[in-house]
Amino acid sequence: MYKLGTIREFKTQNFHVIVDAVEEDSLDLSWDESGETLKGLQDGSLIAFCARARVFLRGMEVASDYLGNCIYKSLDDFQDHKECGAQQRKMWRNHGRFNIYSKATKNKLKPRGFSTRERAEQWAKKYAGEPYDVFESVCGSYFAGMVSEVCKQARKEVASLKDVRVRKVQS
Repeated sequence: MYKLGTIREFKTQNFHVIVDAVEEDSLDLSWDESGETLKGLQDGSLIAFCARARVFLRGMEVASDYLGNCIYKSLDDFQDHKECGAQQRKMWRNHGRFNIYSKATKNKLKPRGFSTRERAEQWAKKYAGEPYDVFESVCGSYFAGMVSEVCKQARKEVASLKDVRVRKVQS
């Protein structure tokens, strides 16, 4: 049987990020019509868990995200960020991160994309000449998506704290 626990842990300049696998308390296998997944869970070739991503600032949890019903051969299979990240960086170098598409034809309006949404919007407003959509090219990784989302939540939460007034404690 595979042990649940830390999938990945890292620190940034301000945050401590921990992604771990915790016990799944409401596993749903209703989609497993063949019973193959249940068999894999029973024989230990598959593990089921709830992925939890948390961000801490000075030891306090400021954001968290959960993804339940994860079923993989190992925790490493869930943590597919390395290959996905390399693929994504290559795609961004070759095609840009934000691309502009025609709403009518769904074709790209400019062969090379832009590094930021703002630049893409500026270009589209000036040159598109037709209704458009701006899409961000991202890798379809649950792990990478969770880490990105929980870090975004943490930045937003910490930014909102600047408006909080705290009374000084008198000794």
